[in-house]
Amino acid sequence: MEVICTNDNFPAPVLAFYAEFGIQTPKRDQMYTIRQVKRHTTGDTGVLLNEIKNPDVPVKHPVMGEVWFEPTFNINRFATLMGQPVRQEELEDVNA
Repeated sequence: MEVICTNDNFPAPVLAFYAEFGIQTPKRDQMYTIRQVKRHTTGDTGVLLNEIKNPDVPVKHPVMGEVWFEPTFNINRFATLMGQPVRQEELEDVNA
């Protein structure tokens, strides 16, 4: 599924963490293709993009301790090519 980045403003602590690991972020008004959708324990939906492949980073999980995974980007940072918010049902076929 192709989407357009509408929000590339990340908080300073997030950018500092990303810089430590060489993480690339999506850029506003650029088109991307979603390669995978992931549901976070917070209930948020994160996406991985074909055009950005980042290294795994360490994250403290409340149950499993430290785990490493590629960071995702919140789906709310993107819109459809028609400029509409991405609906959950539009994401269902991405991981299929």
